[in-house]
Amino acid sequence: MAHSTGAAASRDEEALRKTAVRWYVRLCSGEASAADHLAWQQWHAAHPDHQRAWQRIESIRNTTQGVPAAIARPTLAAANERRRHVLRSLVLLGSLGAFSYGAYRVGGARTGVAPWASLLADFRTATGKQRELDLADGSRMVLNTGTAVDVSFDGAQRLVRLLAGEVLIETAKRRGLSDTGASQDSRPFMVETAHGSIRALGTRFIVRDDDARTRVTVLQDSVEVTPADGAGGPVLLRAGQQLSFSRHAAMSPGPADPAADAWTQGSLVVNDWRLGDVITELARYHTGHLACDAAVSDIRVSGAFPIHDTDKALAVIMRAFPVRVLSLTRYWIKVVPV
Repeated sequence: MAHSTGAAASRDEEALRKTAVRWYVRLCSGEASAADHLAWQQWHAAHPDHQRAWQRIESIRNTTQGVPAAIARPTLAAANERRRHVLRSLVLLGSLGAFSYGAYRVGGARTGVAPWASLLADFRTATGKQRELDLADGSRMVLNTGTAVDVSFDGAQRLVRLLAGEVLIETAKRRGLSDTGASQDSRPFMVETAHGSIRALGTRFIVRDDDARTRVTVLQDSVEVTPADGAGGPVLLRAGQQLSFSRHAAMSPGPADPAADAWTQGSLVVNDWRLGDVITELARYHTGHLACDAAVSDIRVSGAFPIHDTDKALAVIMRAFPVRVLSLTRYWIKVVPV
């Protein structure tokens, strides 16, 4: 199927951004070799577009010094031997207990949704897992950790109900695909949460349920956001913007996090975050209790952390900051002062 020049340019831009993020994550991993650094330099020098894409990655690190030279600084290099013993378990919980807690994390910990609603969802992921799906109309959906969705397509609309968690959606129109071979589908593509609805306008976007509110981040094109009980009309949200909304009102749109979709590449990329917020985010991918002591929660953090290996992420944090991991069991972990 033929695509317009603008669509092709947009896809090239997206591919460059993803490549730059992958390089950033690799160089921040603490495992990058000399060959990796040489390969990055060759990629960076190969084309001005590569340099512009890297400059955008640098912009999210504007509170740190020396990019990219500092990217592999010692504070972000966790030694393998430290990783092996950093979170040694003293006691293992039974598999039934772990399963029950995972079920709670997917459903019961969320306002307004009974645990069984998420467990009976059409599609769901366990804590720390992700899943990519192609929908009947050609749209693509990526479920993040602890996510549950129902999908209902009929002659009038295409509807995704987000019961818990976070989902990235790229509509068939955005991909230039549909089940009929046409790039247009007259049925509206809607995402519903407990707080309201989002209508896609040929879009690539992320929807996340944060219990008390829903957060929407638009990566391409635009969406309309309508709170469930809001008195006003829909709020238009454009590419590069994000907002949160409750059942009653939507906040004003603000700039989107440039690394909002880094989780699809297996990373949490942060710029000048509180350590407490970093640990809270990592806890979404960790089975059990993971928390941060208030005494160290205000430490400022920038970098990239692997979300599918929280042990390694915590090892990186311990190497970089005056903290240690208190581990009573594999399922109860707290980051505390040294």
